[in-house]
Amino acid sequence: MTVLTLPDGTDGYVLHPGAGEALDSWFGGARLTIKATAAQTQGRYAAVEFWGPRGFGSPLHVHGHDDEFFVVLEGEVRFRLGDEVTDAGPRSVVYGPRGVAHAFTMSSDEARVLLFFGPAGVEGFFRDASAFAATLPPGEPPDPQTLGEIGARYGQRFVGPPLPPRG
Repeated sequence: MTVLTLPDGTDGYVLHPGAGEALDSWFGGARLTIKATAAQTQGRYAAVEFWGPRGFGSPLHVHGHDDEFFVVLEGEVRFRLGDEVTDAGPRSVVYGPRGVAHAFTMSSDEARVLLFFGPAGVEGFFRDASAFAATLPPGEPPDPQTLGEIGARYGQRFVGPPLPPRG
């Protein structure tokens, strides 16, 4: 069940830990909460918080409509930006501009990352992909074609597999 605790105004707001639109289903044992959407930011930004176990990550992908910032909150995360791979720990910031292939993978036992997108709109991808994940038997990987079709609706193109975690 999705828990929606996002404000419906655009005059600014505060979300305390645990607040937001928690999506029940995601891939690879991860959890996510949408923290900001176009509705709250007048279309300017979206924010999503991920918690994931070691090995959870995104496929290598390119955004066509938005830029993405990653803020590592806890744990160790491996990032790929273009051809460069780097490891980042708590309080690190990584920028993935539109048009540049990027991916991330949790390297520690568990990690938590806050993603910011500008402009907003990509939050629809997370909702639709979560609905798709809910149709899969536990542990079954997503069909790449279906996930690619969902991503394409939001200007994302999947171009490669996820990164392996460090070490």
